[in-house]
Amino acid sequence: MIEVRWLKETFYRLPRFLVYSLIILFVPVKLGSCRGHEQEASICSDDLQKSEVCSVYDVNKLGNHIANESEIQEDVPRFVINSPFQDNYVSPIPAEGMQLWATSRLWEKAPDFVVEKWITTEPERNGKYLLIEFWATWCRQCKLTIPRLNAFHQRFGKDLVVIGISDESEQVIRSHTEPAIDYYLAIDTLARMKNELAVISVPHVIVVEPGGYVVWEGFPLLKDHELTEDVIGKIIQKNRDCSNKTE
Repeated sequence: MIEVRWLKETFYRLPRFLVYSLIILFVPVKLGSCRGHEQEASICSDDLQKSEVCSVYDVNKLGNHIANESEIQEDVPRFVINSPFQDNYVSPIPAEGMQLWATSRLWEKAPDFVVEKWITTEPERNGKYLLIEFWATWCRQCKLTIPRLNAFHQRFGKDLVVIGISDESEQVIRSHTEPAIDYYLAIDTLARMKNELAVISVPHVIVVEPGGYVVWEGFPLLKDHELTEDVIGKIIQKNRDCSNKTE
């Protein structure tokens, strides 16, 4: 007992930086952060080689895109399943269904479209579907999404307007070069639409049909709920089918 007490007292007297160093060396937890977000980490799923996606979450609002704990033993940091930092830990892994990092507005009216300034030319939006992505230049997942949104823009440009909206400054957005962005860009430093949707993690996408209702929402690279060209094509075709029936 004396030896144990001595070890504890010695440990508590260690300088804080040394304690952190020991934790890093002996507790192999895969933590990552996005620049500008000190309390954010990333869950990287090794089996998502096609999209190489990591889902960003706030450690105080933990969320994950994999449906059950049995699937993630090797894919996520150990503390997500069994936290060593608190005794009353509750796993953030949802039992089933699609995880959202925003308030759901599916089948409801979208927020009023508002931006502060267009970085590109302003597109014609009347009578078209809108794909609105809330993103940031520091976000790795946003960069992984760019090629997919470029493909949507090129393939469905006749019916769909793809718009990326950031609450960063114009200078920061214009300094972004890779990957190249082909679709429309705007900024809103007040983040009005983003705040109305209560978005807590980017990228977050909503697809709005010409009547103003949200028909798709979420993290576009979410496993088993990905936003793909097939999904966009079906949404647009459904609208055409309905229009033909009413004519």
